[in-house]
Amino acid sequence: MTTAVMGFILIAAIFVFVLFIARRVLRLAIKLAFISAVIFAVIGAGIGWWRGWFDSSSRTQRPTSQANQQRNSNRRPTR
Repeated sequence: MTTAVMGFILIAAIFVFVLFIARRVLRLAIKLAFISAVIFAVIGAGIGWWRGWFDSSSRTQRPTSQANQQRNSNRRPTR
């Protein structure tokens, strides 16, 4: 009887210890995931800014190139 009680107490102590460690590991994993997401967002935004994906000027301020609508008289007609 005493061995069964001692075994149960030992199993319960190991279970509580594992839960304590698992909680600490989970908290650490959540913190590392959050920090990794922030670092990834900062690096992605930096690369996007460097590559010109983000533009602060509006589209109307940029000069747009339009196709030449005049007919070229020196060009030969296509066959």
